[in-house]
Amino acid sequence: MERQIIRIDEDKCDGCGLCAQGCPEGALQMIDGKARLVSEITCDGLGACVGDCPRGAITVETREAEPYDERRTLDQLLPQGVNTVLAHLKHLREHGQDAYLAQAQAYLAERGIALPAPAAPARGQHHGCPGSAARSFAPRPAAAQQAVPSQLSQWPVQLHLISPQNPAFQDADLLLAADCTAFAVGDFHARHLAGRKLAIACPKLDGNQDSYLAKLIALIDQAQVRSITVMIMEVPCCGGLLRLAQLAAQQASRPVPIRTLVVSVQGDILREL
Repeated sequence: MERQIIRIDEDKCDGCGLCAQGCPEGALQMIDGKARLVSEITCDGLGACVGDCPRGAITVETREAEPYDERRTLDQLLPQGVNTVLAHLKHLREHGQDAYLAQAQAYLAERGIALPAPAAPARGQHHGCPGSAARSFAPRPAAAQQAVPSQLSQWPVQLHLISPQNPAFQDADLLLAADCTAFAVGDFHARHLAGRKLAIACPKLDGNQDSYLAKLIALIDQAQVRSITVMIMEVPCCGGLLRLAQLAAQQASRPVPIRTLVVSVQGDILREL
C-alpha cells in the first residue's frame, strides 16, 4: 500500500543516535554508525524522529510500504518492558492517533495487561526538537521595540517541519511562501500574512520534494485548509513551488482554491493569478 513512512539520507546522518532514542516503536536502530529503518511495519510514519535529528537527515515521504501494524509493534515492544510500552501509548496519544491507541489498548486487554491510559497532552506540550514544536498564538500589537507588529500566528513555519495535525491549520487560509518573499516584500506581514497560516519553502534548494507534495495533500485533505495563496519570486526556479501546490490540489480528494502572487526582486507584486 502507499502510505507515509520515514526516509533517511545516509549522507547527512552522522550517527548521533538521537532519532533511534526518540522512536517509540523501535523502528529505527543504529547499525554501522548510521540510522537505519529496520522495520517498515512498525514505522507509523508520524515523523516524531524528524525533529530529533540535528542534521535534517530524516524526512517523511509517501511511497509503497507495508501497512503499519499496531499489534505487531506491541509484540516487539512488550519484551522491552512496561515503560517502553507506556512511551509508545503516550506517543500515539500526543499525535492524535486514537484508532491505533484503541487497537493497542484492546491488544493489552486481551492479554490481561493493565496499564494506565495516557493523558491527553497539555496545550503546547511537545517532545523532540523544540524548534519543531507546534504553537499557536495571537498576533501581538505594536510595541516600542517593534514598531510594525508581526502577524505570525503559528510555529513552526518551514514546510518540512509543520504538521497537518496541528490544530492551527484546521479550516485555515494557508499562505505558502517561497523563502525569499518575506525579505523582498516590505509589507509582507500586514498585507499578506495577516489572517493566514504560514508555510515556507524553497523549491530550488530544499530536498525531498515528494515529502512537500505529501505534506500539502495532507493539509488539503486532513487539515481541510480553505484556500492556498502561493507567493513566489519572479525568478524561474520559484515556479516549482506553484507546481507543487497545483499537483497537490489535483491529487487531493477535495477541491481547494489556489491564488498566486508573483513578486519582483524589488518587492513589487507583478502578477496575481
